[in-house]
Amino acid sequence: MHVWQNVPPVEVCAGDVVVRRGHGTWTQYFIDCSSREKRFSHIGIVVSNVPPYTIVHSDANEWTGIGSVRLESWQGFYADALECAVFRYNGSDSSATRFADRGMALIGVPFDSAFDMDDTNRLYCTEFVRTVINDTLKTNLVGWTSVCDKRVVALDDIYRNGFTRIFDSSGFITNSVESTDVQGSR
Repeated sequence: MHVWQNVPPVEVCAGDVVVRRGHGTWTQYFIDCSSREKRFSHIGIVVSNVPPYTIVHSDANEWTGIGSVRLESWQGFYADALECAVFRYNGSDSSATRFADRGMALIGVPFDSAFDMDDTNRLYCTEFVRTVINDTLKTNLVGWTSVCDKRVVALDDIYRNGFTRIFDSSGFITNSVESTDVQGSR
């Protein structure tokens, strides 16, 4: 077990985006959707600045597809994770705090097992985080990717624009912007 599975490896703040690599049935599919960094399979948003740290995310039972946006402790989110990373928004702290507030407001929204970006009444994990960020900022900072002629939000679509990686379990840490290209219309 890694230390980061029990406690955040860096000081995390409300609004930080957290990712993990799991080992479930769908893990490789979600990893393969990313166009640049094919490492992570799930994503959430930190909603508390103090222990116990809590993450809001959208997930479902891998066999039934039934789930929703929900809260989970840091330890629960990372319990079986193989890797993790934490990303911080490069804009204002108040915007990041509003990410957490917006995420909390969506608790209970059903999981989108059809991965249909046109259905705004259901949200899969990356679609949930994209919705939170874009709604909060009132812009399309986070775009989408085309996979087999279907629009999806890949994990690296989330943090490649306007976020800095502040921790990576592989040892890669940077204090620079991941990317400044905006991808919203492909």
